[in-house]
Amino acid sequence: MDDYFRKITELFASLKDSDSPKDAFHRWLADEKFSGEKERALREVWDALPENGQTRLSPEMRRSLKDVRRKIARRRRSAGVLPLRFWQVSAACLLAALISTLSVVTGDAPEGRELLELYVPEAETASLTLPDGTRVKVNSGAMLLYPEEFSDESRCVYLMGEAGFSVAEDEERPFIVKAGDFQVTALGTEFNLQACPGEPTASATLLSGSIEVRLNSRSAARILHPSEQLVYDRRTGQQSVHRPDLEEVTAWQRGELLFRSVTLQALFTALEKRYDCPFVYAPATLGEDTYMFRFSSTASLSEVMDIVARVAGNIRYRTEGGKCHVYPLRQGKR
Repeated sequence: MDDYFRKITELFASLKDSDSPKDAFHRWLADEKFSGEKERALREVWDALPENGQTRLSPEMRRSLKDVRRKIARRRRSAGVLPLRFWQVSAACLLAALISTLSVVTGDAPEGRELLELYVPEAETASLTLPDGTRVKVNSGAMLLYPEEFSDESRCVYLMGEAGFSVAEDEERPFIVKAGDFQVTALGTEFNLQACPGEPTASATLLSGSIEVRLNSRSAARILHPSEQLVYDRRTGQQSVHRPDLEEVTAWQRGELLFRSVTLQALFTALEKRYDCPFVYAPATLGEDTYMFRFSSTASLSEVMDIVARVAGNIRYRTEGGKCHVYPLRQGKR
């Protein structure tokens, strides 16, 4: 997972003269979620810069980075700055320099083509049409990078999170989605890709057409057929293909909350994203029982949790300070 955050950091470091992706990345980096992984990724990119002799930069780049170091040093000496984490203190000025000065690190960014971004805040979804006519539905907390104009050879976008793609047909130019562990290649097809940082699994689900899926750019490509889903377990490195309930996979695109055979812990993880409300609980108290829930797109968090508590029968909850606290139900207490 740290490698995934490093790749995201390097990708943004490669962008040139584009304020919109830069601002979105600063917001994402400053968010408390996955702060440890972000800090390690930022430090790794930082440590690879000139003072360690690992990177050869132009004089202009060196001058810019020296200026960044001076800014960081001044901020660290400022009142109230010392208690903050490294990434909180230095993110804005460091990434501004990285984005404006470093050459393309990954070799993926299309030279001469500006990358645009769509960042979807928690508890929201968004839709857009790409330059080639491909329609994309992006889930909450996700970020999509795409060029202002696709090249003549291929159509490549970058995803962090979950999105559904309805790809415009173009036999001459494959459509490629790069998303951490996954690289999905399609011509004209419809699929859902879930590759959220911090989650133990990632998946690609084919609704129609055909797609080629590669994992970590090392394994052999797998071809998926309609209604098939490839699931990758990041903890074990294992992958499997099965036929999921497509209605459940695409429920988020319709604004629905649909869960089948879900544990309470997995349910709370999904509700955190949907309602932008952190859940506080002890995982050991939830058990491993699985449940089925279906909620309308207009249901409030309290309405959802009232139903969950009644169905589970062994928990109670309260919302306080912008968080949902879940407790085991004491015997005889409702």
